[in-house]
Amino acid sequence: MKNERIIKLDSTENLRELGGYQTTDGRTIKWHKLLRSGSLGLLTPTDQAFLEAYGVRYDVDFRSGQERTTAPDAVTAGQIEYLFDPVFDEDRTDNSQDPAEFRQMLEDNPNYAHDHMVDVYQRMVLNDGCHQAYRRFFKILLQNDQPEQTLLFHCTAGKDRTGMAAVFLLAALGVDLETIKQDYILTNQVVKDVVDQKMAAVRAEGFSEAAIRNLRELYTVDMDFLDAALATINEHYGSLDQYLSDVLGVGTAERERLQALYLEPNHH
Repeated sequence: MKNERIIKLDSTENLRELGGYQTTDGRTIKWHKLLRSGSLGLLTPTDQAFLEAYGVRYDVDFRSGQERTTAPDAVTAGQIEYLFDPVFDEDRTDNSQDPAEFRQMLEDNPNYAHDHMVDVYQRMVLNDGCHQAYRRFFKILLQNDQPEQTLLFHCTAGKDRTGMAAVFLLAALGVDLETIKQDYILTNQVVKDVVDQKMAAVRAEGFSEAAIRNLRELYTVDMDFLDAALATINEHYGSLDQYLSDVLGVGTAERERLQALYLEPNHH
């Protein structure tokens, strides 16, 4: 299999490799070790076989219990170990209220989606339940110690809860913030066609342009969201490095171990 950053499967969205990214000390993340994606609730047997052949050994699910019940990951027991690791008790990144009320809110408040998502990201870095989820994520990452074995982590859209997980992981591996931001915003390129189709559909239903802009903001990522998370981390914990060590339990020893597992050895 050739190494590709964006992997197109029929039955899951936003599936991407973290391999190939460079660290500030000139090392490179190994390919076939770390995948991020959207929900695996509709995974076909063909696509599961692809993931197994790819090397996927662990499937870390950041969704809430309700989301999992609605669409359980379609990985059959065997090679892939399923690990439930909810970031929120309920899906804060989605809106399950009454559709008519929700639509009215989108029509009335042009800043709704932006403000809502900024709030979600601030909660994601401050909330104790979220801290616990990301701590568990790093414990699982440290268990993935066999060669040629891949860990896949996901939520529903693979952009917010998964996006912050990737930010923390890439930072722990020593990737610079600019590269981390590029990986974060890559979601928008990957989901563009699907989101454009959704927007065309709601436009055909007569949604206003304000509502459509709100929906687009909910279906994509905005650098404002990540910047809000990082600013909140800096304000409350000093720095992303301090956050990793003090809140997520990823100190110097853990970082060195993660780097040994996930980075190509240095050939000096």
